[in-house]
Amino acid sequence: MNRDILSIIKSFNVNREQQVLPLKYEAMSEDPFRFFRGTCHLFYHDLLADYPFTSSPFTWLCGDLHLENFGSYKGGNKLVYFDMNDFDEGIQAPVLYDISRLLVSLQIALTAIEFPKKEKKKLVQQLLQQYRYALIKNKALNIEKETATGLIKKLVNKVAERTKAELLAKRTNNKTVNAKLIVDDRLLKLPKEEKVPLAASFIKWFSHGYHAGYKVSDIGFRIAGTGSIGVKRYIFLLENEINPRQKRMIDVKMAMPSSIPSPAGLQQPAWENEAERIIRVQDMMQHVSPAFTSAFRHQGDWFVARAIQPTADKINLDDTWKQSQLVGQYLSDLALLTASAHLRSSGRHGSATADELKAFAEDNQWEGPLVQWTEQYALQVVKDHALFCKALEAGYFNT
Repeated sequence: MNRDILSIIKSFNVNREQQVLPLKYEAMSEDPFRFFRGTCHLFYHDLLADYPFTSSPFTWLCGDLHLENFGSYKGGNKLVYFDMNDFDEGIQAPVLYDISRLLVSLQIALTAIEFPKKEKKKLVQQLLQQYRYALIKNKALNIEKETATGLIKKLVNKVAERTKAELLAKRTNNKTVNAKLIVDDRLLKLPKEEKVPLAASFIKWFSHGYHAGYKVSDIGFRIAGTGSIGVKRYIFLLENEINPRQKRMIDVKMAMPSSIPSPAGLQQPAWENEAERIIRVQDMMQHVSPAFTSAFRHQGDWFVARAIQPTADKINLDDTWKQSQLVGQYLSDLALLTASAHLRSSGRHGSATADELKAFAEDNQWEGPLVQWTEQYALQVVKDHALFCKALEAGYFNT
């Protein structure tokens, strides 16, 4: 692949918060998988430069679908779910965009932990077969605490026991009145000149639209994820003025445009802003959305505000996967969730119908070229990561 990835990465990040951008580059240097997570824009640059697949139905996409963009959360109905959980890149586009990105992430992750080649191929095929089977069955399903199995059951049972009090004790100084967030390498202190107007803007919006009687006790600049490091993101600690023991923690993240180009000739919905796009795509694709997800505006910028939950967690890929007999079941679950999200959002705003997705799954001629391309691209990511690390060490990204 002949392209200048260093200039592509540098150009993409030019408008990010420069004081924290080195943290993003440091995270991307950790390993090829983290690099892949931090370069969604590069993936689509490469995929679309010489599109390797035949046409596939247009559906609603996560857009940044990879193994770690699934996780647990509590829905608005108080039940704990495990589902796709990141829609910042959400857009309507060919369904193979999502599947190819998910497969590349799997190839990279299994290679990183030196998974046996034969077993790796079997798992890739299993994920694809389960995805196709779920589309052919044509019924969107979900995974909650009572229906979870294997690795997901272990995670959901664990997080269901967590409490808000434990979360506050971990993330704050735990004072009853005027509590403060704990500043660490994942939460930076916010300058007063930025904090004061932000707090005033937020509490006015929150009090009028949601819950009156709260004050902003503290705000910190949040470092989370990989690709989103450098985007304005905050944690708000709210405290009830009558009963200060009642506290809320809200994640507030600036809504950026999707890095996926809209396919030629396709008219995307006329969203009022990027936050609406993200929230609406999430609502279409998830069985139940998390409790409290809303759009907030400050000084002309739109943000997605979400309650921080003690039940939010994910399953990380590590060396224990090589010994686990549950990996195949877990990947089948991810395939089911992906197919269900595509089915759930089918026919919305002109996207492909469930019948069209079923027909696509029944004709599996696309499967071979997809596996071949994702295998090759996963190897390319490893090479790109090595090149990136050399450039980072040489100071290329310092200017």
